[in-house]
Amino acid sequence: MVDDGPYRRLDDPENAEFLRALAMGRTPRELAEEGNGNVVVGLVDKRSEEYVESFRSFSGAGASLGTTGSASTGGTFDPSTLPEPSAAAPEGTTTTSIAVRLLNGKRKIVKIALTSTVTELAAHLRSEADGAPFRLVAGFPPKPIEDVGATIEATGLKGAQVSMQKA
Repeated sequence: MVDDGPYRRLDDPENAEFLRALAMGRTPRELAEEGNGNVVVGLVDKRSEEYVESFRSFSGAGASLGTTGSASTGGTFDPSTLPEPSAAAPEGTTTTSIAVRLLNGKRKIVKIALTSTVTELAAHLRSEADGAPFRLVAGFPPKPIEDVGATIEATGLKGAQVSMQKA
């Protein structure tokens, strides 16, 4: 091992040049700094010890893939802020029926355009929420729908079953 780097196996061909240089008493090429050949190398022979890999957690930064840049409220809807639901889809628009399991356990079928957003679907359900914030859950295993600005078609809700949950 070099400093806290990875374990270098003796039988790995990638380590051969490095280990051969050490065995000959020379500074390995990867340790030699440009312009300064004076590198102090201290060796500790641990061949008789059993090597145990230490755990190192990920220390980098994460990035979310597939975001559309549309407004997201984390998937929670406040019925008081939802708009009035549209009466019917414009003529010539492709629609779908979505079965919704309401908070009280009953089922409601919502007929909605595929180009409508998840927020518009929630607007159709606002009267069923009794004023309490709710979220919509779909799929298997059920997951909250978080991208509320996405269309019904984009979120895969065409002909789907959706459940309302208290937030």
